[in-house]
Amino acid sequence: MPASTQILFPTDFSIYANYAFNYAVGLAKKRGGTIHMVHVLDVNLFSLGSGAGIWIAGSDMERVEQSMSEHAEVRMSHLSDQASEMGVVAKQHIVKGNPGQAISEQAVALGCGLIVLATHGRSGLDHLVFGSTAERVVRESPIPVLAVKHPEHEFVEGERLEVQLKRVLFPTDFSPYSEKGLPYAVHLCKEFGATLVIQHTNDLPLILPEYLPELSTSPTQDLEQYGAESLERLAAGVTEVPVETIQTTGRPHTEIAKIVEEMGIDLVVMPTHGRSGISHLLLGSVAEKVIRSAKCPVLTVRPDKIPAFADTSN
Repeated sequence: MPASTQILFPTDFSIYANYAFNYAVGLAKKRGGTIHMVHVLDVNLFSLGSGAGIWIAGSDMERVEQSMSEHAEVRMSHLSDQASEMGVVAKQHIVKGNPGQAISEQAVALGCGLIVLATHGRSGLDHLVFGSTAERVVRESPIPVLAVKHPEHEFVEGERLEVQLKRVLFPTDFSPYSEKGLPYAVHLCKEFGATLVIQHTNDLPLILPEYLPELSTSPTQDLEQYGAESLERLAAGVTEVPVETIQTTGRPHTEIAKIVEEMGIDLVVMPTHGRSGISHLLLGSVAEKVIRSAKCPVLTVRPDKIPAFADTSN
């Protein structure tokens, strides 16, 4: 059983957040847990006397902030009523700060074992300019984060928001860090009676094979054999749940997204290093790319932390 049944649900009251709310309710209902709803008043809106690009005099700023807070309380009260109808307790929290940082801090302060949040799935210029609060939380959070994007393949279904988790994908590069995330995927499959799919991608060299296919190279027979043997080793170590393995060649996030659709995957579980700064700009993050591209929710875990979401001793 999870060490904590407390779930943090950040909301900006968008249609995306309302959809992710179903997952928070469904999981809390399944576990008899509590939802902590958090709305962050973005400190950037109140800096230098401006809000959403409109100049606001300092004397009016407190009234604007108070109005926004009251509006958030009304919206969260409505969500609390919805959760209550499902037999789930939902508590309200309004904080002021940088959304990405404040969400992670609240999760820790409230003793939550899971963050359930919406991602807008931004890409291209919009993503470069505005970034994504969800991806910042994925990088910074010491506890697991379930990123939900709509529309997508669902594993919380029906009016009663029942959790229907049947196939869980665990991508791995066979590094010790990656393999430390496997027990969390196994735990989830065991809890929900799901099949575990362990997947490895033989990564193509960074030469943009989509644009220069004549320069791309195929993985050697040795790499494929190593991948097959490593997958077999990991699968042999999992005895609690049904296991399937699959090996592909290409760009990891592209292959993962493809498998999600082809195999009807309900959830992807991925370890993340939590890179930031120059390292993140240069290397990016496969987990973040999967969050943007996969048509199912993605659960990221930090094996270097001690997540409360899953007790892997069983």
